[in-house]
Amino acid sequence: MSKEEGKKGFNWNWLAIAALIIAYAFSAGRFFVYSAQNNGDANSKKTIRVAHWQLEPGYREALDWAMNEYNNLPHVKEAGIEVVQIPLPQSVYNQFMNVHLISGTAPDISAAGNTKLIQGNAIGRFYASVGEYVNQVNPYNSVEKLSPDLDPELREYLANASWKDTFLDGMEGGWRQELNDYYSIPISNAGGMRLYYNMSLLKKGKTFLREALAKKSQPEWLKQVWLREVDGSQQGYLPDNERLRKWVANDDEVPQTMGQLILYCFSIKAMAKAKNMEYLVPISVGNSSSGDPVFRYQNAFFNILGKDLEYDGNTGISGLEAFDGLYRNQWNFDSKPMKAYFEVAKLFTQFYPVGYLGLDREQTQRRFVLGDAAIFSSGGWDAAGVFKGASESNSEEKRFKVSIAPPTMPAPDERWGDMIKYMPSEANFKTGVPLSINKQTQHLDWALDFLMFISSQPVNEEFNRIAAWLPATVGSETIESMRGFEPIVEGFPSYESFNPDNSRAAIKSQWSGMSKLVITGGMDYEEFASKMTSFLDSQRQGIKAYWFHDRQGIKDRTRALDRTLSVEELNLTLDDNAKSAERFRSLFYQSLTDDEGVNLEMIWRKLHPDQPFPTL
Repeated sequence: MSKEEGKKGFNWNWLAIAALIIAYAFSAGRFFVYSAQNNGDANSKKTIRVAHWQLEPGYREALDWAMNEYNNLPHVKEAGIEVVQIPLPQSVYNQFMNVHLISGTAPDISAAGNTKLIQGNAIGRFYASVGEYVNQVNPYNSVEKLSPDLDPELREYLANASWKDTFLDGMEGGWRQELNDYYSIPISNAGGMRLYYNMSLLKKGKTFLREALAKKSQPEWLKQVWLREVDGSQQGYLPDNERLRKWVANDDEVPQTMGQLILYCFSIKAMAKAKNMEYLVPISVGNSSSGDPVFRYQNAFFNILGKDLEYDGNTGISGLEAFDGLYRNQWNFDSKPMKAYFEVAKLFTQFYPVGYLGLDREQTQRRFVLGDAAIFSSGGWDAAGVFKGASESNSEEKRFKVSIAPPTMPAPDERWGDMIKYMPSEANFKTGVPLSINKQTQHLDWALDFLMFISSQPVNEEFNRIAAWLPATVGSETIESMRGFEPIVEGFPSYESFNPDNSRAAIKSQWSGMSKLVITGGMDYEEFASKMTSFLDSQRQGIKAYWFHDRQGIKDRTRALDRTLSVEELNLTLDDNAKSAERFRSLFYQSLTDDEGVNLEMIWRKLHPDQPFPTL
């Protein structure tokens, strides 16, 4: 046989098979080691692993502190328990968890993540429900463990209240509505989205602005900012008046109105060009919607459209309600608030870095702390890193003070001042950074005990002081640097607005992709409106498909609930105890109140009396 024939005869599939065998052997070996570590004799140390993606400065140190405190408790040491953390980059976290949840080797406690593997009811496949425990008293809140400096009534309350009622939001941040149970325990609150201002650049920007205002012939960029009428339409953003001049004269006052914010951004942009500061941008924003101020203004504009859209009796404007309102012509793409939102969005993206949709959180934060952005837009989770980076540069001249402020509203005499009267309220905030217990853990009781420990008032207060986040529990003090992130209760309820991102996947994807093209200049608004309207009219993906799939989803949940109910009924027969009985009663009540989509069909008949319920 020739050399060439030998090569042709080799089956490369054997390499793939060999790779699979090696991978399987490695996985099996890892599983054996994991099991051996966690199933030793009574005298061996048992390790509780906690996985998370919070790599911000302070969080890991805070978690280490809490774990050390817990590990040194007498009853924990006696039991041979050790709690350790597994911090992972967010970019690989979901993949890591998916692999280990499926293989049965996932950490005992973890931030659940956000993948299709655990969406909706599926979270119950991998994570333990803790609803039967949240009504118990947290033993780590007993009177002797609380500070004597606390108000006596508060101490009494914490010592006797149910675990869930010791959270600022009643533990709503750990509640899963689709499963009617608690599947995680929140331990912090990141706070609302805020604007971080570089105060050194604020002073320079205002100096540049004062010089431009003083010129006999103002520069063109400044002329374009002044509010005026052109051919019957409103142009510009704010008037040149005494209020504005007072603000410009004060180097320590950040923008107080939307018009002032826009003027300041134009000033920074012009200053960067005039002084050849090629990397300087007005606002450092990346691809995360949670850090983009445009979405705060979206809520404000869409609130105007959302007031008459609610019809299903549930709090909030769902995607189905919003887009069916379009279908019934309660609003359209010529509606003034809709067009105004896109005007604002296109304006603000002029102040973002080139290619901002390709930048992640770390890149946008780094730009700000290096002094190459006048404003950084993000939540409280980035505060510790920003404060540290801004104050600890190797070069003294690059260090700067940071001020925090919420996104501003337009004043009554500014552009859009007749439309936006309030910004969304943060009164309905939820505690965050929820940690869930792996359903397959062999140390459920200890995992639960640690979560009770870290969410107790004295421990949670100190944990969040070290992490520089907002506490999750009642009675815990917020550190000074985070006061600016505490919830702002003024404004309209956010659920009165509608968010296209809360729609069915097909519509959400279409809206998100095309609206970004409009905002960044890749598509004109008229084309967007036309294509979006055509898509919503389509039989299999549009509004009618939305109704069909929502009803089907309700039916599927009902069947899944009935299957779970039958399992709990069997468990109750085999093990008649209070916990099993409570779970059965809860599921039985939910089953009785579930209507298999009948209510949705009734709403359809009311809104569309001349049309049959959609089918595909």
